[in-house]
Amino acid sequence: MHFSLRRLINHKVRARRWVAYLGLGLLIMGFGFTIFSLSVLMLAPATVETLRSFHPMALAFTAFTAMLISSFWFYKGFKLAFEILDSRDSELSTKLKEFVFHRNRKDERPSLVALGGGTGLSSLLKGLKEVDVRLTAVVTVTDDGGSSGRLRKDLQILPPGDIRNCIVALSRSESLLSRLFQYRFSEGGDIEGHSFGNLFIAAMTGVIGDFSSAVREVSSILAIKGHVVPVTNDNVQLHADFEDGTEMVGETAICEVKKRIAKMSLVPVSPEPNQEALSAIDDANMIILGPGSLYTSVIPNLLVPGVVEHINKSEATVVYICNVMTQPGETDDFNALDHVKTILDKTGLDKLDVVIVNSRRAAKNLMTKYEAKNQYWVPPTVKKIEELGIRVVAADLLSESDLLRHNPNTLANIIANLVVETKNNDTDIKDLSNED
Repeated sequence: MHFSLRRLINHKVRARRWVAYLGLGLLIMGFGFTIFSLSVLMLAPATVETLRSFHPMALAFTAFTAMLISSFWFYKGFKLAFEILDSRDSELSTKLKEFVFHRNRKDERPSLVALGGGTGLSSLLKGLKEVDVRLTAVVTVTDDGGSSGRLRKDLQILPPGDIRNCIVALSRSESLLSRLFQYRFSEGGDIEGHSFGNLFIAAMTGVIGDFSSAVREVSSILAIKGHVVPVTNDNVQLHADFEDGTEMVGETAICEVKKRIAKMSLVPVSPEPNQEALSAIDDANMIILGPGSLYTSVIPNLLVPGVVEHINKSEATVVYICNVMTQPGETDDFNALDHVKTILDKTGLDKLDVVIVNSRRAAKNLMTKYEAKNQYWVPPTVKKIEELGIRVVAADLLSESDLLRHNPNTLANIIANLVVETKNNDTDIKDLSNED
């Protein structure tokens, strides 16, 4: 690497403060040494009359010149040291440069925001953390069942379960600490059924006094790749109006009643959006909705005031990952087109650029198991979605075990390709704008 003074003052590379202080100190030393030398000379009788004959400005110019000369030799010595290290291409050279300089470059990686909740979002994040992007997970906070529901009721905090799953999914390795956060107490009185991670987040909230700050601290402890933020810091619940004219409050109750939903809303109706989530959306190059329950994971994020408005104003590519199976009562007989229309019709979202759909059925024995619970394969309906002007990516997305899930690695590969396409398109637009 060629070393030059220009590189020292380049706005993309900034010397650490101690380097600036050292240089300033040497300049002052040079100036002081010159003044000292002149003072000594003036004490000698033979030189006093001679020096007095010089104009004060001439003496000042001499001192200033000496200062510049000392600065020049400081720079030459600094340059020579780096040239010697560079010629050896040594690890020491790299470490020294990293120590002396600190990069001040803007992170130019594409920014990706994933909105959702439940197991769908955390599964997606496991794959996305391997993609070279700036990643933010915006998580719904309407869960009121299980350990999260109990902590929410007892401590009046936001439900930590989906947040915990996302944090663990983005942790850099399946470390002991990650496994500890997922540990669930099977017995122990009041803590039975709670996961350690939920209790830890609840305790951190109590210590700090703010749920979002607690989530940031826990994320730091697990050294996650990316950010996890709640879509709102208000204690909100889901409200459903069913097609039969009845209504119900609470995510768990809505899921258990298994009725066709006509409208979803939040209680309170207008919770305060998390500004960190809105800022992430504004900065995003790609926004992903899903996968996850249509009415209880995807849509709730879009009901928070400001979220849809910021997405509609964004220039980001908006991607929806459709579920692979229907949910009893909620999405009976739904195909992929029905999922897409529901999002567009019930949330105010103006655009979907890409829809990712699963292209094949699962193995017969697994399908039989799901169909016994009134859950069926979601047909991809590619052409019908494309007729809406939306691009469709159809692929084998299934990960089959005892449960049907999206394969996180397959999804990550598809999204990585979309990110590259988006980046290339942005580059083409910039190139066109620079033409004469």
